[in-house]
Amino acid sequence: MNRSIRPVHPSPSWALAALLLLGCETTPPDGTPVDAGADVPTADAGSVPPTDAPAVDGGADVPTAACAPLASDYTPRAAMSSTDTWAACVSDRGEYVRFDMSTSSIARTTAFERIHLDAANGRSAGLFDPSRDPAPEEFTAARMVYLEPEGLDSRLVRRTDEHHPQPSPSNDCRMAGVVAANPDYCAGPARLLPIITASFRDGQLGTTGTPPRVLAARIEASLLWFFYLSVYKESLTCATATADCDSAWAYYTGGVQRGEARHAALSRYVLALEPATHDRIWDGILAVRCWRDLDRANPAADAVLRERARDQLDRALTRGVAVVLRSRLRAIARASAAEAPAHLAFVQVIAPLLDRVARARSAADADRLGSLLAVTDPRSLDADGAVATLDRLFPCP
Repeated sequence: MNRSIRPVHPSPSWALAALLLLGCETTPPDGTPVDAGADVPTADAGSVPPTDAPAVDGGADVPTAACAPLASDYTPRAAMSSTDTWAACVSDRGEYVRFDMSTSSIARTTAFERIHLDAANGRSAGLFDPSRDPAPEEFTAARMVYLEPEGLDSRLVRRTDEHHPQPSPSNDCRMAGVVAANPDYCAGPARLLPIITASFRDGQLGTTGTPPRVLAARIEASLLWFFYLSVYKESLTCATATADCDSAWAYYTGGVQRGEARHAALSRYVLALEPATHDRIWDGILAVRCWRDLDRANPAADAVLRERARDQLDRALTRGVAVVLRSRLRAIARASAAEAPAHLAFVQVIAPLLDRVARARSAADADRLGSLLAVTDPRSLDADGAVATLDRLFPCP
């Protein structure tokens, strides 16, 4: 029997079913958003507030020398791209060059950090900290941030997964009929929104029997999934809207350059866990910007180059998600009895994001990973086996 790690909504997937059986499910990070020691951006409406969340020790190994870029990849860190096959472009200096100095997506990465920790509003403890149970009022404060105008909710409710074919005649994921017929494509409203809505609601009620730290972990994992989807989606639509190129960069980095320590949201996790993968994601972001520069100079240039850039970015992003998942699997073994269900919940929410790629690479390993993660008790999880399977499926960025 195949046990895919792909969730199927609105029916509960194995992952959600497992969470419901737990009664105390969800999985925050092994110490909450990984703080790579970063100060936070001060520019734009999106500066990221500092966080005191402990860094997640994921035990992730830095990719070996065998993890070399493809011959077709853009490599700005190698002699300013002079050794690759790409024409000279604006990205060759290794910095992201914006099209517009106002990038609203930065505020959404900032919102993620504020949901976790918002000392300015009296929340000095992290919502995503697996060592504590947030109070109902903390969920209320976090939800208010999530629901801010033009904030996270405004984009998550319509976020698409552009790895899947766009439905026809309509691809508007704000329409209930489109969502119901295309849950893979309409991943934001179909996959993520139900988890986030239920977790905020139950956290605010405080009487559901599910540990609040588990609910917080579900929110955290869902929002990281949203950021992954957003980077990939904006890298596609930047073909027609240059501001979306900036958004792809901002959704991953929080609106900073590679050398800055102030990365936010998904990039903060990956940077703390596996810097080599973080660098490869940055190379992919710069590849998209390079393609768009070359395309502006020669509009006939090529959809082929665009997809080379987007594939490079997505390969590295996928490894980044695998690294985060890997760290949480390792965290379960050393977690307390109260913390372990939170880590498991995080794992079971975010793992389905990798199923599409895992299945394309090895259906047998995808089935194995799904089977290993379909547990209700973290003590019964074969974390070593799951990590070994992840490493076979996603060895390189």
